Amino acid sequence: MYPSKRNNTKTVYFVFLFVSSLFFGCKNSEEKINFKKAQKGQELFTSVGCATCHSLSGAKFYGPSLNKILGTKTKVIRNHKEYTVFFDENYIKKSIIDPDFEKPILFKSKKMPKPSLTTFEVDCLTNYLVSINKTSTKH
Repeated sequence: MYPSKRNNTKTVYFVFLFVSSLFFGCKNSEEKINFKKAQKGQELFTSVGCATCHSLSGAKFYGPSLNKILGTKTKVIRNHKEYTVFFDENYIKKSIIDPDFEKPILFKSKKMPKPSLTTFEVDCLTNYLVSINKTSTKH
């Protein structure tokens, strides 16, 4: 009447495999979504004009280079006061959404146009810039 211990072991093993596949499957799916967003972000970087003012190679254009910034600190001007900020994914996103909120000191006199982007497009651009930075820091 009671299930055998052997059947319980098989059930536990099956549940473990099922949960593991869900966990690792979701991670893989998330990576695919992030890769697709980064691809779309790369297209947007060129099509909306980011590449006109920002380098991805370290060269200084009208605006700052956007590679090798993730995880670094820089001084910015916000409301006529100087602050030190940490470049992370949230900072990149905030800078895209509201480029006049604060400016790196070296570019304080430069004007970045406020892009007309959807939330999804901002996510894609952010994803792209984060992926570029992760790639450039692996060297």
